[in-house]
Amino acid sequence: MKKSYIIFFLLLLLLKCNLKGDLLYTTDGKIYDGKLVAFKFNTIYFNVYKYGKFFRSKRFPLFLVSRIDFNKPQKDKLLSSFDIESYYKKIQKGKRVVKIILNATKKWTDTGINLKIGQNILFSVSGYIHINKKTKVFQNGELILTWNNKKPIQNQPTGAVIVKIGENGQPFYVGNDKAPFHISSKGRLYVGINDFNFEDNSGQFLVTIYY
Repeated sequence: MKKSYIIFFLLLLLLKCNLKGDLLYTTDGKIYDGKLVAFKFNTIYFNVYKYGKFFRSKRFPLFLVSRIDFNKPQKDKLLSSFDIESYYKKIQKGKRVVKIILNATKKWTDTGINLKIGQNILFSVSGYIHINKKTKVFQNGELILTWNNKKPIQNQPTGAVIVKIGENGQPFYVGNDKAPFHISSKGRLYVGINDFNFEDNSGQFLVTIYY
């Protein structure tokens, strides 16, 4: 009996030591331990920890988050942006690679990639475009967010790189996000520009896809 108490105490101590990051609470009652990375375009970017170490990056729409408790993380468990970038590069290795020229005057471009449920895909985007004669944007799109219900994703920046699975699939934002996307539906992958008027656009992005 005494041995059982000791094991229980050690497990409790271990859990207490590991839960030193930020705690994110979702509206459906889940709790994620990790580190808040960024908040942009009504989306929270959160590095989820597992047993006190980096596990994966996850995106939470703002309406799904009830609160975040900010704690002082263990210094020896923190990952720098360089470490995270290196982690993504390790995931890229061994995957098939396709490079797509994404023209700013075209709404959607067929990548030729057929995705399966459960796949993890990564994107790397370079270049810039003009969304009108005066406005130059990079893969994240315009700096000042303009809402427009004519855009594929109305609450995301104009000119940002977006993707969808299937011709009638729900578009989602990519921008400069290099973290893995976990695929939950199968179908053809399309890349596009989050815009509503393509007549005044110019330029192109180079989109590298690891799948």
